[in-house]
Amino acid sequence: MTGPAPRGRPHQAAGIVGFLALAVAISATCTKIPTDPTLVFSLAVDSLPGPSVVAGDTLRDTNGVATPLSGRAYNIQNQVLPNVHVQFLSLSPDQLTVSAKNFAIGTASGDSIVRVLADANGLQSLPFNVPVVLKPNNLVFADSDSISSAALSLTTPDSDVSAALNVLLIHQPDTVGADSVTRSYIVHYQITYPASAAKGMGTPSDSTLPAYLIEADGQPSRTDTTDGNGMGSRVVHFSVAQFQPKSVDSIVVMATAVYRDSVIAGSPRRFVIHYTAP
Repeated sequence: MTGPAPRGRPHQAAGIVGFLALAVAISATCTKIPTDPTLVFSLAVDSLPGPSVVAGDTLRDTNGVATPLSGRAYNIQNQVLPNVHVQFLSLSPDQLTVSAKNFAIGTASGDSIVRVLADANGLQSLPFNVPVVLKPNNLVFADSDSISSAALSLTTPDSDVSAALNVLLIHQPDTVGADSVTRSYIVHYQITYPASAAKGMGTPSDSTLPAYLIEADGQPSRTDTTDGNGMGSRVVHFSVAQFQPKSVDSIVVMATAVYRDSVIAGSPRRFVIHYTAP
């Protein structure tokens, strides 16, 4: 039995989170195909609205708005069944619960990756992962120096990128003990100087600018999701041919993290890259 192609929201911040539409759900155990067009034949689950749920809070989109999990049920004719409710279920309710309206809520003590599945009239999706993470309290530099330099070259490609702009997102518990980190959480980067490079939006069009932010594979991207160590990172790519010969100046980049509608302490963090053009 095969179902409809996976469906999902488009990426909300290209390269950040790298969310793919979560593929889905036809029952691997079914032996009789439901030919009745009023019955559920397959499910599709949308990609997560955000990369994680903060412990003690609700899953939120990239703008900090509480957003439910969503999906659709299809009949054998690949038509959406609008009157069939798709309900999401947590397989670790001690870490994450899901309300009747599909709001995913992290428990106060949650800090793990929880498996969640969708159910529509008894037909269930394959489980997918929802990280539950510690509340972010502070954004700090991951390295000792936020100021670096770059000697640009027209013939040496390695000189066309800056040092990594690394930050750590820290959780500071009320109890006595060492700080811990917030994983799977969005950090935003923005070039603020010079004006000619500050127009970047993290899209392919950024490659026309004299300098722009990139991810590890070289694609333009202004947003990262913290890794298992709580680190976010981006690199500045220089379009060397656009610089005046022998010019000396700087690129300034700000890194910011936001919780709900408030900037997290320590944000923005300011990076300066001094460069010399060939």
